[in-house]
Amino acid sequence: MERSHPRVWTVISTMFQQNCYVVAPDEVQECIIIDPGLEPGKVIRLVSAQNLTPKAVLITHGHADHIAGVEAISRRWPNIDIVVGANDAEKLTNARLNLSADFGFPLTTPPPTKLVNDRDRLVIAGLELVVYEIPGHSAGHVIYVVTLAEPPLVFVGDVIFAGSVGRTDFPGGSFDQLAAGIRSKIYSLADNTELWPGHGEPTTVGREKRTNPYVRG
Repeated sequence: MERSHPRVWTVISTMFQQNCYVVAPDEVQECIIIDPGLEPGKVIRLVSAQNLTPKAVLITHGHADHIAGVEAISRRWPNIDIVVGANDAEKLTNARLNLSADFGFPLTTPPPTKLVNDRDRLVIAGLELVVYEIPGHSAGHVIYVVTLAEPPLVFVGDVIFAGSVGRTDFPGGSFDQLAAGIRSKIYSLADNTELWPGHGEPTTVGREKRTNPYVRG
């Protein structure tokens, strides 16, 4: 496969300002959907307007604001794969574990069809991806590295943000684990690697290594 920058669309759910991403290679009408949030109708309309066929929902972690749209997406495209880190899989079907019960709107999703672990490699919708597990915000949090993108890009969920990092006060959280994973797995990537987070604007590895006040390179 040649190196190119995939097309990326961002759909923001109003309630938690959570980013869902629709990602498709150039000149390919298949896509992946990453972390469908609380407004799946927006995602479905965007995918349909672009004449795309989604092949998989990729979930970075099982907190409610990142999985709420999985059920609607899977109803619209019944054959779609639901991919999540093995250590966060239980959150999809347990409203207490995914924190939705704590916020007063208990929700669950269909169970995953594929579990992934650290260093797994995937080829979906013409995209080659490597999975890295980085716990700390959530026990089974994973990120997805698009290996042949130019410049490289990574969908990092709630591990790291522009100038910040994910919360570590939820059940299963650990700042030490989070910081170690950021340094060993994200900061080891090229400085021009784009980081597309679960909230807020994209940033780069180089910028966060230099300026992130929580985890310096």
